Amino acid sequence: MNIETLQKGICLKNFSSIIFVIFFLIISQILNGKELSKHLLGFDNFIDKKFKGEFYNSTKEKPLIDVIYFERILNGEAIRISHSVNRGEYGGQYIITWNSDIERIESYYFSTGGEIRLSIVSIIDKEITIEEDFSKNKNGIQKVKKIYRINDEGFLENHIEYLINNLWVKSHEMNYTQNDSAKIIFR
Repeated sequence: MNIETLQKGICLKNFSSIIFVIFFLIISQILNGKELSKHLLGFDNFIDKKFKGEFYNSTKEKPLIDVIYFERILNGEAIRISHSVNRGEYGGQYIITWNSDIERIESYYFSTGGEIRLSIVSIIDKEITIEEDFSKNKNGIQKVKKIYRINDEGFLENHIEYLINNLWVKSHEMNYTQNDSAKIIFR
């Protein structure tokens, strides 16, 4: 074996090592870019998905269309759920994160109507429940519970319940289809 052959072998080994390191760094960066806080792991099958659905009282003359989008934010320490009704007539955003001071998942909801609400969030069996306090309203509704889940066919289901006189009452349901081209619009 001469020196030239030995040098080519060493260069090839170094080149292979460099390619391996680059490949490893790229893969770890891709994986780290999708990680969620351990407290938010139940959101993983919702992330980066957009859905479009019609409200139960939507009509041909007065359609009520909701677009909803789930995204990972703040390096996976929070989730943002954005929704837009009728191309921006109304909408809002939930920012959901772990509150380490009281050890629970909470969200803040900000709407285009100026509302700001603090909610309690739970994730059980890939089902997200957002419980909002409405006790300041004068209509008898104390709380509103929104339950989101993706069913086996890939549709997003949203069940809404009201707490009235200390009893949970089913209000309505919405079903959404996944629609990656749907737009969240705020005016």
